[in-house]
Amino acid sequence: MKGKFLQFALGVLTGAALFGGASAAAAGIAAQPAWSPIFVDGQQVQMTAYNILGNNYVKLRDIGKAVGFNVYFQNGVQVDSKASYTGEAPAQAVQSVESTDTDTIRQEMIRFINQVRRENSVGDLAVNTALMDAAQDCARQGFRSHDVQYENESALRHGYPHGIGSNLTVFTYNCNTDIAQTAVSHWRYSPGHFQTMIAERYDSIGVGVMLRDDVAYCYMFAGNSNSINPYA
Repeated sequence: MKGKFLQFALGVLTGAALFGGASAAAAGIAAQPAWSPIFVDGQQVQMTAYNILGNNYVKLRDIGKAVGFNVYFQNGVQVDSKASYTGEAPAQAVQSVESTDTDTIRQEMIRFINQVRRENSVGDLAVNTALMDAAQDCARQGFRSHDVQYENESALRHGYPHGIGSNLTVFTYNCNTDIAQTAVSHWRYSPGHFQTMIAERYDSIGVGVMLRDDVAYCYMFAGNSNSINPYA
């Protein structure tokens, strides 16, 4: 790990753990602070340590900071010895969020949404570029539930100053999945989402789609030019 060596002045480092005194106590194990100096390449560093059953433990993330490798949580604890410490997961590769295929899905979503509106005797929603950009921004975040503040602030950042209604659906897909139709079907058969799709107060639309690890994140923003964004 970048050629650095970490040691306790008294005793050898025998393990590394992400738990401290509280979790150790919950397991019925006494954890006491350990005051032995800790050195990295001969230089003393500050690091919280615990003595548990005669062994000295430190937090793995603290070792990462001191030695110079990344530690983060993503589907479990991850260690990246080739990256400097940030404590954050690296940005995941996104499957062509700007690809022609994704653009086609977005256009199909709009077509299906307006079709639902016509079936319910409501006028079509006009495509709004600012809402398209804001919805795509939110889709890229990989939200699995609504973040109302982020959604509204995203609309503002991308130039839409009015109030919005928001639909979100997240689902796994395969090569046979019609992503646009699936997203709109989810909203059609969910009462709250359905009301957002067919509400007469909305006059414009933006949609976003991100495909990542066989999961589709689909957003719909419906704009109301007669209302004010609550975060403006």
